[in-house]
Amino acid sequence: MEIKTLAIAMGDFRVLQGTGDSPVLAAGWYVDLATGARVFYDPKTQNFYTLAGGVYIPLSYMNPAPKQVAVAPGDRLKITVSFNYSGPAITGAIIRYCIGVYGALGFNEAMVAENTRNLALATVPPAAYTDEYTFTIPTSIGSDWNDIYCKIYGGSPGVPQTLFGYENALSIAGLTPSISLFTIKDFAKV
Repeated sequence: MEIKTLAIAMGDFRVLQGTGDSPVLAAGWYVDLATGARVFYDPKTQNFYTLAGGVYIPLSYMNPAPKQVAVAPGDRLKITVSFNYSGPAITGAIIRYCIGVYGALGFNEAMVAENTRNLALATVPPAAYTDEYTFTIPTSIGSDWNDIYCKIYGGSPGVPQTLFGYENALSIAGLTPSISLFTIKDFAKV
């Protein structure tokens, strides 16, 4: 098996299997040179997957959350991203929003949504963009669905895949019945 080294927006990866010398990633197995993790790249979803099947998000893209928001089934959670862009006009860039579980097996994308954006030609200064998506928290939410990550990728001619995530951003409430401060309020002869 021929081993190649590729530099991509997520860092340096070494090809374990796949075809082509092009900087465009082909389906196949790669090694994250920073961690040694073996990951599979699927060009259809433009995701790297761990051996266990979770979406691979390198540690450098996950950050401690600056705050924690409590959500319960039925609540609505709006996630807003912002970024600066410079380069040619892009048609159909995809912004992906994910809520789930980040851990040793990768990121389990429990809730996923995507928006498509066109980006205008921009040079200096770069153009500032924001985008948002609002999730409705389902009754099936897991108590460990407390991580969020977003990425932008694709389009024509294509933007470099860029990721950012927060660990422990959500506190899931309302899943189990809870009684607190249970006491006898009073008792008296009547």
